[in-house]
Amino acid sequence: MPLKDLVFTDVYLGTEGSAWLSGVPNTSDPIAPGEEHLEEVKSLRQSCEEYFAKNPEREDFPLRHCDISYRVSVMRTIQEMVFVLRRLSDKIKKLTELGIPPSFLQFMLEPNMKGLFIISGTFGHGKTTTASSLVEARISQFGGVAVTIEDPPEMPLHGRHGEGVCFQTPVERGGFGYACRQAARWAPSLIFLGEIRDSETAKEALRASINGKLVVCTAHSDNPAMAIERVFALANGESDGSTSDDVLSMLATGITAVLHQRLEKVGSRMQLMVEPLFMTPEDGPGARGMIRQRRFEQLKSVTQLQKNRMLVSGQRKV
Repeated sequence: MPLKDLVFTDVYLGTEGSAWLSGVPNTSDPIAPGEEHLEEVKSLRQSCEEYFAKNPEREDFPLRHCDISYRVSVMRTIQEMVFVLRRLSDKIKKLTELGIPPSFLQFMLEPNMKGLFIISGTFGHGKTTTASSLVEARISQFGGVAVTIEDPPEMPLHGRHGEGVCFQTPVERGGFGYACRQAARWAPSLIFLGEIRDSETAKEALRASINGKLVVCTAHSDNPAMAIERVFALANGESDGSTSDDVLSMLATGITAVLHQRLEKVGSRMQLMVEPLFMTPEDGPGARGMIRQRRFEQLKSVTQLQKNRMLVSGQRKV
């Protein structure tokens, strides 16, 4: 049986011969590959080594092997170098299939949306999946041109989607900030940043968000308020002459939404749990005021209010 027919999430391949599969259901995690997978695992390791030998500066890179797409990261241990391969989906899930409540979907698919839309969460909880589904849904329904800035590109977004088109671009030189400035010159209606990681990228994302673009990005955080605070902290760290008040004003003006998510095991399946911080007509003015005054902790009350509204409507737990 080839690996493509096996359910797993990650592969760990050591340059000295170690190999482990993670995320295989109903097993002790991780497990060693079975005899039937050894040749494919050996070939997979060789492909990783060949790519890295040609591109030693790339410690994160995409790889397609035996009909499976991977995101590869290089981990250096005290004994060997290990290639960590995350298995990627071969298709974009429909936004309506993710388990996001209908009232949230209605806001997420409002026409003419502009500004910064953050998908937040901790590692391994599907942020990129949700962000990619949002990009696909919006350009399919409303048309326009989307540009993604990813390192490396993960989901198969490149090409035509309904009424719109998406161009996936890797970050090869100059970093995310430079790539974001370049993308703004290509006249997209939507920019998807794989992740806000540094000060320059955060500042460029804010600039794009207040200049008529919809900017979708992911961020690591434990809740929506923390995601806002993290973007502020990063953007405020760039030495470009901007004051903290300038950055707070840009963030308050540019932010459109935060959707925080986590995956929880319910019975035998994983269920998406979400927390909103949406700049709705009812809640947006107050939330923006909290951001301008740097009262990030108080944003939690807005999230709780929006969650309560949905609970009252009887839709489902969030």
